[in-house]
This record gives sequence, structure tokens and C-alpha cells, in this order.
Amino acid sequence: MESSFMGQFRTLVLAGAAGLTGLIAPAPAIAMAASSQQAARPDFPPFASISEGFTEVAAPEGTKGMYRLWVNKKDQRIIAELPRTFEKQDLFMSWTVAGGIQTSAVHAGDQYARFKRFGKRLALIEPNFATISTGDTESRSATGRVFTDRVITEIPILTMGPGGGPIIDMNQMFVSGARTFFGGRVSGANSRLVTVEKAKTFPTNVEIEYEMPLGNGRFATLAYSIAEIPARSTYKPRMADDRVGYFTTSVKDLGDPSADTPWKRYINRWNLQKADPSLKLSPPKEPIIFYVEHPVPVRYRRWVRDGLLEWNKAFEQVGFDNAIIVYQQDKTTGTHMDKDPEDARYNFICWTNADMGFAIGPSRANPKTGEILDADIVIDEGFISGWVDTWDRQIPHDSVESFGTETIEWLATRPEYDPRVLLSPRHEQENVARQIAERYAQLKDEGLRGMHPSHDGIGKLVAGAGPDGEAIESTEHAVTACTNAARKAFDVGFMRMNADLLGLMGPKLGADGGQTLDGVPEEFIGPLVKDLIMHEVGHTLGLRHNFKGSQLVSYKEMNSEGFEGPTSSSIMDYLPVNIAFGEDVVQGPWTTNTIGPYDMWAIAYGYAPGDTKEILARSNEPALRYATDEDTSGPDPMARRFDNAENPLDYADAQIAMVVELRTRIIDEMVDDGEGWAKARRAYEMLLRKHRGAIGIASNWIGGSTVNRVKKGMELDPIESIPADQQRRALACVLDNTMPDAAYGLTPELLRKMTVEKWFDDGGIRDTQRDATYPIHSSIAGVQRSALTQLLNPSTLNRVYDNEFRAEPDEDVLTVPEVMDTVKASVWTELGERPEGRRTASDPHVSSLRRNLQRSHLERLVDLAGENNGFGASSTAVGSLARAQLRDLEEEIGEVLSRDGNRLDPYTRAHLADARAIIDRVLNSDYIYNQASGGSGAPIDLMSFFSRMD
Repeated sequence: MESSFMGQFRTLVLAGAAGLTGLIAPAPAIAMAASSQQAARPDFPPFASISEGFTEVAAPEGTKGMYRLWVNKKDQRIIAELPRTFEKQDLFMSWTVAGGIQTSAVHAGDQYARFKRFGKRLALIEPNFATISTGDTESRSATGRVFTDRVITEIPILTMGPGGGPIIDMNQMFVSGARTFFGGRVSGANSRLVTVEKAKTFPTNVEIEYEMPLGNGRFATLAYSIAEIPARSTYKPRMADDRVGYFTTSVKDLGDPSADTPWKRYINRWNLQKADPSLKLSPPKEPIIFYVEHPVPVRYRRWVRDGLLEWNKAFEQVGFDNAIIVYQQDKTTGTHMDKDPEDARYNFICWTNADMGFAIGPSRANPKTGEILDADIVIDEGFISGWVDTWDRQIPHDSVESFGTETIEWLATRPEYDPRVLLSPRHEQENVARQIAERYAQLKDEGLRGMHPSHDGIGKLVAGAGPDGEAIESTEHAVTACTNAARKAFDVGFMRMNADLLGLMGPKLGADGGQTLDGVPEEFIGPLVKDLIMHEVGHTLGLRHNFKGSQLVSYKEMNSEGFEGPTSSSIMDYLPVNIAFGEDVVQGPWTTNTIGPYDMWAIAYGYAPGDTKEILARSNEPALRYATDEDTSGPDPMARRFDNAENPLDYADAQIAMVVELRTRIIDEMVDDGEGWAKARRAYEMLLRKHRGAIGIASNWIGGSTVNRVKKGMELDPIESIPADQQRRALACVLDNTMPDAAYGLTPELLRKMTVEKWFDDGGIRDTQRDATYPIHSSIAGVQRSALTQLLNPSTLNRVYDNEFRAEPDEDVLTVPEVMDTVKASVWTELGERPEGRRTASDPHVSSLRRNLQRSHLERLVDLAGENNGFGASSTAVGSLARAQLRDLEEEIGEVLSRDGNRLDPYTRAHLADARAIIDRVLNSDYIYNQASGGSGAPIDLMSFFSRMD
């Protein structure tokens, strides 16, 4: 029975509930009223208020623009309406700094993207195409869970437009958000001073340009192109093959675990199809059209045009007539002036005059198929003028081109051995060393220590990862740096070194009647322009570099009567100017005059319809061999930039012979009366760079192996050791032309005239930091110490060591002891020579240059003698040999001092005594430089050996 209290409590609760019910009874009505008010409030303000002050941009007559655009001239703003179906559009976005910087018009970046709505915001999304699954449902689900799309940026929806699509603020995306696309180059840009330079809408693309001052205050034009990627149902991707050099688009497909590899690699190429398949030779349905921009000088237009059209030879062999068509833009007549290089619909040859001497030919490809959608080429006139010094900074870095990753890491902790430091101007060496160290530390922190060694740690990392450490899926993005023009600028500058050199070659030039272009015979400069255009067009067709192209013909054949070319199997090589110097020497073509047999074959593989098996079967033909950028750090001496001829050692010998002869003519023939003597110094330095380049070519052969891209069933082996006699020839070339004083052609008379002109402006500021007197010892020491590094580095000696093991029992082979002994004998020659009479400080037995060289070699031996010498698998053998050489040197030096000490000059006697003391302490002390430092490679503190002499 319920208690009285509980009954009363229940009554109170029920009464209270009834009261509450009365109080909240009107709630539905209140909610309905609130809902009505909320429904009346729009999600967005009306379009009229957003678009006030804006004027719509008209699409071309009779067409509908991809986006509707409105421009507010007062506020310098652009708004755009996306179509209702915007989320179904696949977009290809590209951006360029069209003006205001030295690399204006050079493609800055591109992105495959889609817009996606999130409530009142739009996100620009990069769809994941890099890692997919074409397998069963479970595989696709598992893969999709891990590999997702990426948000690039996001912006608010301002309102909905007249067509029912979202309205967005293009300024917010492309001005305020410019750093998303251009990165650090737009840091500090002043968006308050922005001007709308262009706003155009077409049926399949939108083109927008803004001008605003960058962080340095200079106005720059930022150009954006947004294009809808067409659905190409007729395009069929073609699989890549490592025997043919194409840029590739790679997809990792996890759908078939039984496959040998998950990677699917498609070559990048244009979608060429015959207009009439029944014809053996038919024009394509859609030809590749290039527009030559109006700034291209009239005097060079025919050479540019010829370089473009030269590739039609390759397309004709696979059935395409006029695959490439060229139109000239003309500002005077207005022809094609309605087209812009930044417009994704058009392919342009652009011309700049930034005094940088570069050329670049990037293309943009569909990331799902590899189909090339757009391409532009930019040429900077600086390579013609010869004023640029890009090559001056590039050549020191060329000296490490053949070094593997282990040597690049070794040098990162031993800057005193690094040719990039040693060959830089003396006043810049500390800064160069710091930049290399900082870049190395950055890569180490990012886990990217295995960087491509041909890149010096100062510029961009060219292969392996993007700016955020992400894997790069397209070689077009990975390998964008083409330094062909910058390096050719050296040869142009060399030929311009004064009209004197051209005068010396007068009979070989001017066969066209003496026509000159910018002070250089057209017969010389015209083919170089064509060469450069052919090379960059090759890139836009999908082709990568082929650094084995230059081995097509011998140096003798190249410079023989009646030879017209080509000089290379591939225009995709970096080819030096062919200068055949000498009294009775025949001058062959200055450069290759057409595409080569490899280029024809590569185009056949990429563009011929049908099966490619028969085409690939020819890959072991000598003229079709291929090696590209990442091969230049390997053991193959033919995979190098700017070597030449079937045997590059012949070319190197010819270059050195030319340098030796021309040095004798500097004073009398390369400086005219009334000209400053700074020209003599510049001439000598350019010749020294030619000299170093030849030495670099030869050093590549030591420990070398030919690498053949062959498959099982072909005649060649993938690896073939370079014959020992060729390696010995190369070793002798390096030593004979770097170690003796006579190798440098320096005379007191020449040194008295080698000065600099100093101007305190942008054109001369660099020389104000240089001594008026030529820095003899630091300059020559830089070359000699670099040569030691090129011979005694981990890559070279490890390759020699491996070649020993790979050799057949009766095969002649170059060994590590032979290399080290030959170097030692060349460096310490004076130990075997008796001084004639009593020598003096002014007439020393060992010259100052040779004393520096010997001390440098001694430092290397001390370093190599330690257990932590950085030589990896060969470290024990190299260390033992180094200690043996130190013992031999100690004995030899002791004999000289005891036998001839009283006949030696003070310099030589002190030098040899120091060397013997250092060796004694190394061999009889537990202190080894790189052991004590843990292999850090800090500079050798030779004084530490003397501090323990008590």
C-alpha cells in the first residue's frame, strides 16, 4: 500500500507536470515562428550586392566561357562563377611569372585539381592518382582508405551566381594566396597595389593575370591558367621502356599482388592520330602548333623556325606529314597577337633578355595518362651575347658530376677537398662551402641524403622528391633543369673572347659571305641557335636527355673534308662547340645540324602506331644507346655532359693542345692596342676553364665501366669494364696536365699583365672583391687539389676496386695500388731528382706550386690512413696502401735530406723536414686525424702533430 507521504508526493509531481505542460504548451508555435524566420534568412547575400561595381567579361562571340568572370576596375578585383557541374570538372592549372623577374615566362608550376564544396566553402583538391588499385572491390577499398586526396587551398563562397553556380573571389585565391602556387618567390608581395592585367574566359579555359610589387618592390606579373582537361577517349597511354628516354607519368597500382611491380609508367607524348589512316603519310588530326613570339629577333627567326621543323623528319618516318606547324607572331601586322604564351591553349617559343643565358622547354601532361597538353619554350638571349657568367659558376660543379652519393657525402664533411669550393673565386669559397654544408644538413634532416650527386647542394634537388619531401610521380616535374644554354654560353664567350680568336680562325668562318649576327659570324651562331631550339623542342615532345649521343663519330671524322653531320646520335645530349684548332686542321661543323638516329628511333617508339617490339629490338645498336641525368653520377664515362666524339679522350687531348697554344697568343693577339689588360686575365681564366673541363672528361674514365641498357637475349652485357689501357691513358692525361708547373703556361710577363678592371656597379661589383694581381697559388692549387679529389675519392677508388674483382684471371686491369702509386710518383717527382748545384730560395729545388701540391697530397694520405676515411668497402685496403705510401715517403724524404740537405734551398729543406715529421707522428702515434674527429672531416690540424713532438 502506498504511504500517505508518497501519495502526496505523486500528487504534487503530477500537478507540477500539469503546470509545466501549461507553460511549455506554446513551444511548437515558437519553434515554427523561429523556423519561419530562419527560412526567410538566405544562406548568401544577393548576387547584386556582391557584384556591385563589377563588369562582366565577355566570352568570344558565339561561345560560352568555362567560367563567368566579372572585373571591378576600381578595386582591381575579379570574381568568377563556376558552373553548376563544377565538381565534375577535371582541371589543369598552371602558373607563370609572366614579367618582372629574370626568369619571366618560364613555367613556374602546374596542378591537376578539382573543386569540391564544403558548406559555404570551396576546396581546391588534388585527386590521388599516384597510388591506386584497379583490383577487386576489397583492394580498392583498402587502397582508398590510405591514399586520399589532398587539399591545396580553400576559399569562401561569396554567393550563388545567376547561373546557379558558386561565386568565388579570384583575388583571394590568386593574390592573397599567391604563395600557395609560387612559393617563396612571392614572399613580401604587396597585394594592396595589385592591378588586374588580364581576365579572359574561353569555352575550355580561363586566363587571369595580376600585376603587383614583389618583396623587392619591383612589379611582377603573375599569370594563371585554368583549363578543363578534355576527355580523350581515343588516347591510349604507352608503357615506358628504360632503353628509350621519355619523361614518364608513373602510377602505383596495388590491385594485382602477383605482378612483378606495382608501378605502371607511361611515356609523356602528344596525342597524334592520322587524319586519314589509309594514307602512308597523313597530316595529323590535331598537329602540334608552335607560335614564335614577336620578341624573337628577326635575325634569328629562321634559325628558330628551322629548329622546330627539323623534328618533322622523325614524324614522317612514322606516317605523319607536318606533325609540327610553326606560326610567327608579328606585332607590326598584328598577326597572332591575340594569343598569349600563358594561355594553356597555345604552345609558344618565348624570347627574353635577362642576361642569364638559359633555355628551358617544359611540357604539361595529364597525370593519369601521360598525354601532353601544353608546352612552351623560353630562350634567354644571354647565351648569344656571351656576357653572362652562369657558366662561370656552373663549371666548378661540373667537376663532381661523376661522383656517386658516397663521394658527395664525403665531400660534405671535407670542404677542403671539394672542387666546387676549390674552383670558385677565392673570395667566394667560404660562402660556397657554407651553402653546400647548409644544403647537405637540410637534406639529411629531410631523410634525403641520397641526393643526385650531379646537383651541388646549392640549387634545387632535381630528382627524388618534391619541395615538401613528397615522392615525385612525373619525371617532367623531377627533371626540369636544363642547363644546355648556360653551358653553351661558355663556348660562345670563348669564341667572343675577343674578335682575336675569331680572327685566328678567319678562314674557317664567313663562308656565307661574311654575314654577322651581333658581331659573330652567322655561320657560327645560327647553327647554335638551331641546335638549342631542336634540343628544347625534343623536351616538349617528351624526350629526356641522352648523354651518350656525342659518341656517334670519331673526332677525326668529325673534322674531316666533306663531313656535314650529324656529329651526335642525339640532339638531346649537351654538345660543346666543335672547335678544331691548328694550322692544317679541317674545321668540321660547329655543332650538330640535325636530329640524330637516336632521336628518330625514340620518336618512332613514342609515336608510331601499333606494336613497338621491333622498334625496341634495335636498342643495342651503337647509335641508339641511351643514358640520362641520373646516369651521370655513375661509372659510365660516356654518360657525361659536354664531352665529344666517339672517344672523348681524343677530344680532351685536342682541347688541351688548343689551350696550350692559345695561351702563348694572349699578350700579342688577344688584346688590342688601347684595350685594358683585364682582357688578358679574362682570356687566361677562360682557357683555364677549358683546361679544367678536359681534365674532368679524362678523370671520368678511371674506374669506369660501360653501362648498357639491354635485356636478356641481347648480345651485350649490362656492364663492361673500360679497358685498362684507356684508363691509364686517362690517368696520365689528368696528371700530366695538372701536376707540373709547366701545365699552366704562366710566365712572368703574362702575370704582370693579368689584372682586373673595377667598377662599383652591378656590372663590376664582383671584380671589386678580386685582387688586382692574379692569385697564382690559390688558383693553381685549386686546380691541383681538385684533380687529386677527382682521382682519390670514394667513388673512383671503389669502382677501381670492384673492377679488379670483376676482371677475368688473365685480364689486364687497373688496380687501386697502381692508381695511388702513379699519383704519388707524379706529385713527388723531385724526390728522385738530384739538385743541380746549391739551390736558393729564389731558385728552389721544389717550386712553391709543387710544395703546395705535395702538402695537399700528404694531407690526403694522412686522411686516407685512418679507419674512418669514408671509403666504405675499400676503406681497409685504401688505408693500408696509404700507410704504406707514408712509410715509403718517410724513407725517400730522409734519403734526400741526408744526401742533399746542404744543397737544398731553405724552402725545400723546411718543406721536406716538416713532411717527414708529420709522417713520423702519424705512423708512430695513436692520433689519426679522422679517427680523433670521428670521421667528421674537419680541416686537418697539422700543428697537432708538432704539438706532441716533445
